[in-house]
Amino acid sequence: MGEIDNKLLYQLILGFLIATIIATILHEYGHFFTAKLLGYDARVSYGYTTWKNTVYHDFIDTLTRDERIKIRTNEYFARKEDYVALLKRIKDENFLITLGGPLLTIIIGTAGFVIALFNRKSFNGEILSQKQWIILFTAFFWLRETGNYVMELLFTISRGRFPYGNDETILARYFEIDTWLISFVLAVLGFVVVLIIYKRFIPDDSKTTFLLAGLVGGLGGYLLWLFLLGPIFMP
Repeated sequence: MGEIDNKLLYQLILGFLIATIIATILHEYGHFFTAKLLGYDARVSYGYTTWKNTVYHDFIDTLTRDERIKIRTNEYFARKEDYVALLKRIKDENFLITLGGPLLTIIIGTAGFVIALFNRKSFNGEILSQKQWIILFTAFFWLRETGNYVMELLFTISRGRFPYGNDETILARYFEIDTWLISFVLAVLGFVVVLIIYKRFIPDDSKTTFLLAGLVGGLGGYLLWLFLLGPIFMP
């Protein structure tokens, strides 16, 4: 697998740091742009996105005390059909907004992977160019899905339950399937993509350096952004 190339190691660590931060930001903007397209007020923060639609809130605010009681007791009232239709619309739109983050991440990662496959003959050298590394780092956006699932497993082990607040879990609840299923499938797909890149596109002499850089840079970028840089630049 080759010895550690210190110069390449530092370059790849920096690359993983930057790629991890960019992937996190773009993921959140996937939520943001979807929300804006649907007419919501949205705000992006360093690790999450919030959205609301004042029109929906205004409708809820107009419900009378009697109507609210009938909602709780599941009785009929004059605006019940409007209320049920509104709840369904909110549920569907929340699904689309939630989908926007992972979908943008997957689209970017898939684009990088496809570009790498179409240019695979140019990856036969012992040293990759800066452009080739950029293509591969774009494909590594898929690694977010695998990394998230690993974090979810660690959460499950420490807390005794699978987390319910992440995007993939929310999507699974929308489809009324096992909460871990979408996370698991995407994690496997992400692992396969990265494994193909590692086996086919990373030069043999750089494989050890790549693995070490990925561990240090990927984890470092995650911690650096969420606990230091993110709260400062995107509070």
